Amino acid sequence: MPLSSSSTSISARSARRQPWSIGILQRDHILRNIREHIDDVEYKHDVDPEPLKRDVIEPILRNEFDPQVQIRGIMHALRHTLAFRSALQNIKQPGLREQVEAFLRGKAAEEVVAEKGFSLPCSHSIHHPAAAKTVQPLAVKRSFLDVLKDMLLKILNVKSLVTSCLRDKARPHKLPQIWEDEAKSKEVKVYPQDEFENWGQTVKNTPQYTFLPTTVLGVQNLVRWCAPNNLHVRCAGYRHSWSPIFSQDNEVLVSFVDLTQVTSLPDPMSIQPGNFTGMVGPDISELKTIEFKENLGPKKQLCRIGAGVTNEEFRRWALKNKTWALPVDVILVEVTIGGVNGPICHGAGREHQTCSDLVRRIEYVDCHGELQTVDDKELIKAAAGCFGLLGVVTHITFELDAMSYAVLQPRKVDIGLAIPPVEKEDIPEELRADWFGAADADAQLQAANAEFERRADDYYSEWFWFPYQQKAWVNTWKTVEKEKVDKGVKIWPEYPDPAGVFMQWIQGWLGHILTSSTLFGKIPGAWQAQLLATNGMANLAPIRGEDDEEPTIVTPLPNALHFQRGIQNMRVRDIEFQIPIPARADDASRPDFTVVRRAWWDAIKLVYDYGRDGKAPMRVTLELRIMGGSDVLMAPQHGNGPWGTASIEVLTIPDADRDGEWAPYVQRMSDIWMAYTDSHGAKLNVRPHWAKEWDGFQLGGMDARKYFKTVAYKDQIPKFRSALAEIGKGQGWTLEELKNRFSNKLWDELVFEE
Repeated sequence: MPLSSSSTSISARSARRQPWSIGILQRDHILRNIREHIDDVEYKHDVDPEPLKRDVIEPILRNEFDPQVQIRGIMHALRHTLAFRSALQNIKQPGLREQVEAFLRGKAAEEVVAEKGFSLPCSHSIHHPAAAKTVQPLAVKRSFLDVLKDMLLKILNVKSLVTSCLRDKARPHKLPQIWEDEAKSKEVKVYPQDEFENWGQTVKNTPQYTFLPTTVLGVQNLVRWCAPNNLHVRCAGYRHSWSPIFSQDNEVLVSFVDLTQVTSLPDPMSIQPGNFTGMVGPDISELKTIEFKENLGPKKQLCRIGAGVTNEEFRRWALKNKTWALPVDVILVEVTIGGVNGPICHGAGREHQTCSDLVRRIEYVDCHGELQTVDDKELIKAAAGCFGLLGVVTHITFELDAMSYAVLQPRKVDIGLAIPPVEKEDIPEELRADWFGAADADAQLQAANAEFERRADDYYSEWFWFPYQQKAWVNTWKTVEKEKVDKGVKIWPEYPDPAGVFMQWIQGWLGHILTSSTLFGKIPGAWQAQLLATNGMANLAPIRGEDDEEPTIVTPLPNALHFQRGIQNMRVRDIEFQIPIPARADDASRPDFTVVRRAWWDAIKLVYDYGRDGKAPMRVTLELRIMGGSDVLMAPQHGNGPWGTASIEVLTIPDADRDGEWAPYVQRMSDIWMAYTDSHGAKLNVRPHWAKEWDGFQLGGMDARKYFKTVAYKDQIPKFRSALAEIGKGQGWTLEELKNRFSNKLWDELVFEE
């Protein structure tokens, strides 16, 4: 892993950031500030600032965009740093390191892909020692400092090897023996005292044992072993949750993803070759199966999916199948189906509810080790997500839609017109474009608002804004049946294409290197945000220039839902709130999008409020999705009415937290969003995303957990608990047994303690 600057104290780091006065928080001004002062950074050492100036900053100032040139420029600036060299050496997948090096030497991504393709092995074997391939490192000028670095890298690699060996060393006389099969020929892999850390690095603990079962029987035998040993069982996939919903010290963690894979960056899973068949085989876990179940008509089909299936595996299966697809999903492909479903929060598009609302059957291993099923139409509203409290979920049956095709027309729109503010003056001065002072400014805003409300009703609707940028990225689209695609229109069987996926993967990998470099820890937060925005906007279509003609891309629905790959490679911190969209005061039959516009611009204004104090807590992006409500108990969208939910999210990098800027910002942003009311003055039931950061903060003037229990979910929690009790009554277990086997301190407090 690349070295981090986390050891630097906040006060020392802040002091080193003082010499540069950022001044105007506007894209071009910040870029010029970086260009003029990057040479003055105290800890520059082997960073080469010239490619950064020549290939990144100067073209943007000329409004010329070529993502390959920009990303290669950042790579050249960092290529001699310890962070870059370490990250390059840590790429163990055969062929991938050579592709990265070829791209760095100047080959276009299209050439790299055409010449070598993707020669990565499947995810279940990517960490096998035999898969490693010896490659020659980049030819660089050797120096005494280079030699010292290489020595340090060797030490780091030895440490990694020792850790891996200790993990895999068999000690059957000390470890519990849990069988995967009736013949007792295969044991569940188990690691004792393996330290757990979630992807966002906000939760750490050390379970007594971490198990990796691959069969339902293995899960059953595991739970049966845990019962007399009085151990709690919690599950994890790719660990993409920031709140403390995982296992605890000295308890049991069930991992649906290989430990080396889930703790290693970069993860190549999103660019693996081949199609996922979903069939049981010697190399495929029983918890990764996909099979059709009942057909519900010409446009609906039930599909049974193993909880360990990843989004990327299901995407490939759906594309190969060509007939059925999940109608909605998260962007991320490096996540398990069980992980998407468990927190009952995910979705996009006002005509859609959450992903968990698509669940028609849950199969789980209960607290006695028995395999159970819930498919009752009412009880499934409690069992569909359930946070893992019901037991170890092995398979989920979803209702799929007939495969459709997304018609994508992504745009980069002036920030003031993408989601217009309620009041024109809400736009910070730094973001006021030429239209702001025009005679027809109000007319432009009115037209922009009509366009925003139209797009808010699209099949899928999402907006992004990167800090200090003049334009937002608008990604809303509709779907069509294949038969209705206009003749002559190109259909992209894969989108992004292989070169695009390679570039996105590089982008995430490079973002991790950049944020982990020592140089990054020494520069102002506004510089960090600007460099990340440059990296982030580079690969978003249209990509050649701000005035490019809007592209039209027609592709199967799963590609559009997962339009960005390699997100896993760059760690972030994250808050997300679900804001109910109320009815209009003058017309109760229409949604009032005023609250959505206010939430968006309150977030942007807060960026500039902090920026004028020399702080930059938001350094990655602001994102907004419009989605429906939910019938699932405990979903934060539950009860939001017919007009749906505004799901608004802020992402930053860990360095913002180390600088002491993130936590105060989260609290202030939460206070603003939580205070919203409808047009009649009634307070909206605004609730955080369960899997994002909220624990430890104040909501509604009280501790978040107390707020959930006494305000936000005061009616849902008793119903949820009652529904669980009813399921247990019919299947032979009690709430107390459930609590003793599958809960943790968080869920004890929120759900089981009356």
